[in-house]
Amino acid sequence: MAKPNLQLVAAHTLRDVIDQGRSLDRTLESEAQRLGAEQRPSLHEIAYGGLRFYSYFDGLLAQLIAKPIRRKDRMVHFLLIVGLYQLKHMRTPDHAAVNQTVKALAASKQSWAKGLVNGVLRQFLREMEKDNLASLDAHLTAAQRIAFPTFFYGCIRDAWLEESEKIFESSNQKPPLTLRVNQQKTTRADYLKLLAAKNIDALPTEESKLGVLVTQPRPVTELPMFSEGWVSVQDESAQLCAPLLALEHGMRVLDGCAAPGGKTCAMLEAEPSLKMTAVDLPERVLGIEQNLNRLGLEAEIRDMGLEEYSDWWDKHPWDRILMDVPCSGSGVIRRHPDIRHRRQPGDLERFAGQQFDLLETAWGLLADNGLLLYVTCSLFPQENDGVIERFLSNHSDAKFLPVASAGGISTRYGRQRLPGVHAGDGFYYSLLSKAGAA
Repeated sequence: MAKPNLQLVAAHTLRDVIDQGRSLDRTLESEAQRLGAEQRPSLHEIAYGGLRFYSYFDGLLAQLIAKPIRRKDRMVHFLLIVGLYQLKHMRTPDHAAVNQTVKALAASKQSWAKGLVNGVLRQFLREMEKDNLASLDAHLTAAQRIAFPTFFYGCIRDAWLEESEKIFESSNQKPPLTLRVNQQKTTRADYLKLLAAKNIDALPTEESKLGVLVTQPRPVTELPMFSEGWVSVQDESAQLCAPLLALEHGMRVLDGCAAPGGKTCAMLEAEPSLKMTAVDLPERVLGIEQNLNRLGLEAEIRDMGLEEYSDWWDKHPWDRILMDVPCSGSGVIRRHPDIRHRRQPGDLERFAGQQFDLLETAWGLLADNGLLLYVTCSLFPQENDGVIERFLSNHSDAKFLPVASAGGISTRYGRQRLPGVHAGDGFYYSLLSKAGAA
């Protein structure tokens, strides 16, 4: 049996995301099975990088090809994207990147395009060798130069014009590896010493007191005491959620959109006596269970949507509720580059409606004088202050509390952290308190 072609598998992955709207994680999960273990890291690199810079290379191809590739020959287009990414961003030898991409055409039954693909890739090499890419870039739109689809580019500029260039630059970088130290098992200072003893360079995070930034990202299997639960992978902005809830001994706490369980575990590490319930959809709860087991923590897990849970709960209200709601994901696109291609006009309004409904449901579960923390990994006001403003206008028993300890930029109803401007991913936090009975 012929060995599967890495370039062709990568091109299939890009096509499934760009043309069919599939998530990158799910696509890679199936496509990676076609390759041997030694090729899978390269597939991940090409898939993530190709999606990260897709809009840029798509714009370049319009200049390098005399006439557009026909729709039925789209695999040729995606193979060219794969080849361009390898030439510009990977250490693959130039001749190998060209030859392997051309070779993939036979496997894709597109042998007619060998001359086209060879010519385009070699022309791109000549332009790079002459340091002439700037002249090609000059013919691209502003969105293409920064490697963003027009819609997403416009949304970010509308929301954060002054900060947009830093956001774009950060969003096109590979994400850092940030760890949360389990304070029940060690201290940050001691874990940093352990990393140093293993010759792993790391730094303390700027704002999270429990965070460790690993200078060179690596598989978690290479991190000392990871399996024993000493640390978890969690972005610095996400680590700032638990302290905002002012957790106390024995409180009843609900994590209403809990998967994959990072914040559930962070709250239990901060206060192990909590009576914690984690709620999420059946297909998402496995990650919560795995994280709790690795860390040696206990929580009640309910595999259902929050709306279903509210129908049969025991009417015993919760002292604290965390709602990290589904959102556009615009603050984490460096980790999930497919997001920038999968979001469409109308999505923000759809998310905002879903977020409002979840917030309404959660509010009915909160005890008098309790606190609810509303969180998104979105950069867009429609999903953040816009949702909170609408909610507060409907609830006289809800009060917005200032959030200072999360850093970032103060908004009308919360705090906004921006990638490239602040450490960590883009996050929004709004803290609400519920008035006691009259």
